[in-house]
Amino acid sequence: MGLGYYYAKLFRKILSGKAIKDCRIDKTAKVNAGANLLRTIVGRYTNVGYDNEIVDAEVGSFCAFSDHVYIGGSEHPVGWVSMSPVFEDVCHSGPRRKFSKLVLPQSKKTIIGHDVWIGHAAIVKAGVKVGHGAVIGAGAVVTKDVPPYAIVVGIPAKIIRYRFDVKTIETLLNIKWWDYSENQLIKFAPYFDNPIKFIEACLKEKNMARHL
Repeated sequence: MGLGYYYAKLFRKILSGKAIKDCRIDKTAKVNAGANLLRTIVGRYTNVGYDNEIVDAEVGSFCAFSDHVYIGGSEHPVGWVSMSPVFEDVCHSGPRRKFSKLVLPQSKKTIIGHDVWIGHAAIVKAGVKVGHGAVIGAGAVVTKDVPPYAIVVGIPAKIIRYRFDVKTIETLLNIKWWDYSENQLIKFAPYFDNPIKFIEACLKEKNMARHL
């Protein structure tokens, strides 16, 4: 590949910066280029994809978001006479002319649990709560709360199935592996591809600890 390819790649990287304001992001998390985060908390080892928009949200640990995901944010005031930004107090939105500066209602807090996967171009409406271990399919529009370990797809998003059976889900929620120390994660990492063996190993250590 010629130099032109590398210069073009460098130029795109410079342009696709990220804007983070009033956020608390764990040092182990990664926010990729083009992402804009406002008043958001991001837990440890979570990966925020390219060109994500996240506003007024709490994001748990070990989450993985694909690109162009939109979470939270303010809603248009459908009860007003007009929804045009020329009547709102948001300075950076819409034409320069402002006929009034009416204050928009504060956006609702959106909660994303731990170990949540969100697919490409999915939208999570403000105020929604997504449970631990849930999966949101690509292009889905989530308008209602999502239960733990549910897989939702479509517009509006609907549950198509759960990742595990009820007993396994309850056990994983009780184990709360996302709170484990890094040493614990290293110890149990070999079992992450087998939920049954993982649960057995975790419960075995828990029972041993009770008898110490």
